[in-house]
Amino acid sequence: MQRKSFPTHKAFKKHRITSEFEEYKRLNESSQKYDKVCNLHNQDLIYSRSKNHYAENMRRIRSIQRQSKQKENDTHQPVKALWKSEKYSSVTSKIKDDIQKEPAVPRPHSANFLRAHSRMGPPAIPVQNRPCSAEPPKEKLTIPVASSASDVKLTRHNFDFIKVNGIAARNSRMYKSPSLTNLDELKKKQDDELKRYKKGVVPHYLVNRKDQWKKDEEDRIANTPDPAMPPGHKVLPENERLQTLNLLKERERELMKLLSGLPLRMDTFRLRTEKQEIEAKLSEIDEGKKIFSKPKVFVRIDS
Repeated sequence: MQRKSFPTHKAFKKHRITSEFEEYKRLNESSQKYDKVCNLHNQDLIYSRSKNHYAENMRRIRSIQRQSKQKENDTHQPVKALWKSEKYSSVTSKIKDDIQKEPAVPRPHSANFLRAHSRMGPPAIPVQNRPCSAEPPKEKLTIPVASSASDVKLTRHNFDFIKVNGIAARNSRMYKSPSLTNLDELKKKQDDELKRYKKGVVPHYLVNRKDQWKKDEEDRIANTPDPAMPPGHKVLPENERLQTLNLLKERERELMKLLSGLPLRMDTFRLRTEKQEIEAKLSEIDEGKKIFSKPKVFVRIDS
C-alpha cells in the first residue's frame, strides 16, 4: 500500500483527525444497529414468553362462579313462613282481592287530549271597531296636510357657493376649542400664583393655628389640678404671688429703716416694746417671703 504524503504537518494532522472521526462514526453506526437488533430479539422473546391474560381471566371467572354456585347450593334452606296471629286467621286480605280482580280496559291514548275550547274561560265579548275621530279644522292645524305638498313652489337663487365659501374662509378667524383655552388659562393662573408665592414663609393660618394650640395647652395645664395641692385649696396666680412678694420686700425695707432709727440705748419701756414689735414683724415678713418665693403657692378657698 502506497503511503500518502502531505505538504505540511497541519494538513497531515487535519487528515488524521478526519479519518479518526469517520472511523468513530462508522463504529457508532454499527453499534446502534447491533443494539437495535438486540432490542428486537428481546421483544420477540418477551412476546413469546407472555401469557394469554384473556384466557387466564376467563378461567378464573368460571372458577369463581362454580365456587359461588356450590356455596349457594350448600346453604340453600326452605324459607320459614311468616308468623300470623290466630285472631286474624279468618280475615281475608284486601290486597289479595284487588290483585285477583281483572284489570280495567285501558283507555285510548286520545282520551288524554284536551277538548276544543275546554279551557278558554267565558265567551269572548266581540270587539267593536273604534269610530274615527272627526278631522280638525284647517285653522288649528300646525302641520301642513300631505296633499298640500304638490302646491309648494320651489324658488332657486343663483348663488355662487364656491365664491361665498372662499370669502368666509378668508375672513374667518381661528378659534381654539373651549377646553384648550380653559387649560391654557388655568396653567397661566397657576404659574402666576407660583411666581407671587413667597417661598420659605410660613402661611398665616399655620401661625395662627400654632398660637391657638399653645394657648390651649397653657389653659389645659392651668386648669389641670396639681396632685400636690391639698384639698380645699387653690393655686395662687403667678402675678398675685409676685405682687405679694414685692409688697413684703417693701414692708421689710420700711421696718429696717425704722429699726435703724431707734437709739442705741433702750432705757425706756416704750423703746424696748417698739423694738420687739418691729423684730416680730420682720420675722413674720421673713416667713412670708419664704412662702411666696416658692414657684407654687396654695391658698385656702373661702367657704
